[in-house]
Amino acid sequence: MEHSAVTLEALLADYEVIAARWQKFFEVNPGAALVPTDIAKSKNIGELVWHIYAASFRHAQRLLGEEVTDLEGTVTVRDIASAFALKDEAIRKMKQFLANTSEMALKEQLEFKSRITGRISYGSRRKLCLHILVHAIRHWAQIGTLVRIGGYPPDWPQDIWFSEAIA
Repeated sequence: MEHSAVTLEALLADYEVIAARWQKFFEVNPGAALVPTDIAKSKNIGELVWHIYAASFRHAQRLLGEEVTDLEGTVTVRDIASAFALKDEAIRKMKQFLANTSEMALKEQLEFKSRITGRISYGSRRKLCLHILVHAIRHWAQIGTLVRIGGYPPDWPQDIWFSEAIA
């Protein structure tokens, strides 16, 4: 017997809440964006946040069957402001996808060349949608640790248990 723990829509709502919280955090603590890191080939936290939302945007384009934008090849400014602008577009695309998709469409298989491995990657639209949401959660956990060590501790609990978007 399977039990669905949470819907993609609920995870997307949590994704939005987390993004808003972090956006406010960086407005109050702009120096936190300059904390160094090498995660995802980033030089600092600002670039890592950009990576989160560039990936979200690209994958949301894939979910909608749109041509995928080569953000890494065309965007030269990868800071907090540009990251959160990408986030807004990614969320808009994700909401569009989820509002108009069917269970059958979620099962459709995709294939594309992974930017990480350089190899062809395979999976369902459901898996890619889940990847977008979990990818962000994973990186926000890393960011939370790094900014805390860098002297900018977030002032909210970051566990999913405390999510206002998931019942």
